[in-house]
Amino acid sequence: MFKNIQKYLLINYPLLWNTKVVPTTFILIVINLIFFFIGLEKGKLDFFENDNNYTYDDEAVVIFFSILVSILLLILWLVFYFKNNSFKSFYPKRTLSLFKEWCIVLFISFLISLFTSSYYYGKDVRMRSYFTEQEAKNRCEILSKASFFVEGSYSNNYYDEDYDEIPVAEASKVSVIAADTAVVANDSIKFNGKKYSYFSLLNKNVNSYSFFDHESDSIRKKTIKTWLVNQQKDSIKSVFKQYLAIAKEHNLKGNIDENKWLDLIYDYPNFVNYREIGSSNMNYEYYDNVNQPQDSLNKYIKVVNGVKYEYYKYFVPEKSLNYNYSKISEAWVAPNMSFASILISFYFAIGLSLLIFGFRVTSGRNWLIAVISLGVISILLGIFSIIIRSDYSFALAVILLTLFTFIYFIVTISRKKSKNISGVILNAMLWLFPSFFPLIYYVILEILRDLAQAHPVDYLLSEYYPAIQFLKDYGVIFAYLNIAFIIIFMLFLSVKIKQWRGLAEG
Repeated sequence: MFKNIQKYLLINYPLLWNTKVVPTTFILIVINLIFFFIGLEKGKLDFFENDNNYTYDDEAVVIFFSILVSILLLILWLVFYFKNNSFKSFYPKRTLSLFKEWCIVLFISFLISLFTSSYYYGKDVRMRSYFTEQEAKNRCEILSKASFFVEGSYSNNYYDEDYDEIPVAEASKVSVIAADTAVVANDSIKFNGKKYSYFSLLNKNVNSYSFFDHESDSIRKKTIKTWLVNQQKDSIKSVFKQYLAIAKEHNLKGNIDENKWLDLIYDYPNFVNYREIGSSNMNYEYYDNVNQPQDSLNKYIKVVNGVKYEYYKYFVPEKSLNYNYSKISEAWVAPNMSFASILISFYFAIGLSLLIFGFRVTSGRNWLIAVISLGVISILLGIFSIIIRSDYSFALAVILLTLFTFIYFIVTISRKKSKNISGVILNAMLWLFPSFFPLIYYVILEILRDLAQAHPVDYLLSEYYPAIQFLKDYGVIFAYLNIAFIIIFMLFLSVKIKQWRGLAEG
C-alpha cells in the first residue's frame, strides 16, 4: 500500500514523496496511540494503595523508552529524507516550496516529540474517567471535611481570623509544641471570641485537594468549627456517613460507623478529651521511647514476625482515600497534558525542525561551524554575565546577536555578490530567532521587577506590579503568539533563502 502511495506522490507531489511524510506519519500516529494506551493502563487507580504502600512505579522506564524510540525513528527517517535534496541540486522549486518543506519537517518533529505526552495524556484520561469533574470535586469536599476528625496536624499559623496575634511583649512566652508544628503563643487559640486549648479538636487542619485554594479550605474549617460549637451533630454525622459510603464504594473499610465516630470525637464544650481516629489500621513500626510513652488510649502494640507495630484502636481508610482522590483532583485541575505542558513539545519540535532545515539548506560544514561558534560564544557570554553580575546581560547579548545575524544575512542577499560566511550565519539565525521574543519578554519582566523592588513603597503596591502581574498571567499566551511569529518569520525567510541559494559561493 505504502509503495503505491509513494509512487503516486512521486509523480504528482514530489515534495511529499521526498519527505516520506505519509508512511512516517502513519507509523508515528500508531506509536503515539501505543503510548496513549500504555498511559491509559498505568492511570488505573488501586484504591487500596496509599503513600506508604504504593507499588513500584515504572514511569521512568516508559519515559526512557519513549525517548529511545523517538531517537531511533528520527534517525531512520533522516536517512531516507537526506537521500535526495532538490534544493542543493538546483531543481526548479516554487516560491513557497521551502516553507512547505519546513512545515512538513515541523509536523513530523512534533509527532516524534509527543510520545511522552501521549503517555501522560492516557493517564489523565483514565483518572478523569472515574468521575466527572463536579462529582470528583463534591467527593473531595466530603473527604476534606471528614479529615478534620482524623489524626493529623494542628494549625501552625501564628494568627488568623480565629487566632490571637502574638504580642511583641509576649514573644518570650512562646514555646515549641511539636516537631511538625510552629511556635504558638500561650498554648491557646480563639474562635468566636472564646479561647480553646491549642490541642483541642477545634485547632485541627483539613486535607486539601487541588480543587480548593487556601481560602476555601479556611471557610471549610470554620464551617466545621461552627458545627461543633453550635452542637450541630446531624451535620457532622452526615459528613461521616457520606465519607464512609465513599469508602465502601471502593471496598475500603474502617472499624467504626458514623455514630461511633461522632461519639469518639465529640467533647462539648472544650473539645479536648476526644479520641484519635487513625487514618489507617497500622500506624508505624514501634520503638520504645522513654521520653514519649506509648499512647495506650488510642493505640495498641502488636508483634508481627518478631517486630512491634503500633495500631490504631479506631480507624478509617483516610490514607488510601486521600492518596487516590488527590490523583483524581490533580488530573482535573492540573493535568499532565495542558496548553502549558504541550508547549514543551511544540518548542522541541521547532528546535529540531530548524536544526534539520539548517542542515538541509546549507551544508554539513556550515552547520557544524555554526554549532561550534554558538557554543563558544555562549560560554564567553555566560562568563561575562557572571563577571558583571547582571541578571539579564546574557539575554540582551543573545538578542543583539540575533539581530546581527538577521541584518548580516539580509545585507548579503541585497549585495548579490557572494555567500562568504552567510551559510554559517544562516544556521545561527535559524536557531536563535525562536528565542528572540521570549528573551525580550524575560528582560522586560526582570527590569520591571528591579524597578519595583527599588521603589520606595512596598513591592506589591508598586506602580510596576500590575505590569509584572500581566506578563506573568499571560506568559502561556505570549509563548503561543511566539509560535505564530516563528511560522510567519519562516514564511518570509524561506523566500529569502531561495534568493540566497542563487548567490555565488565565497
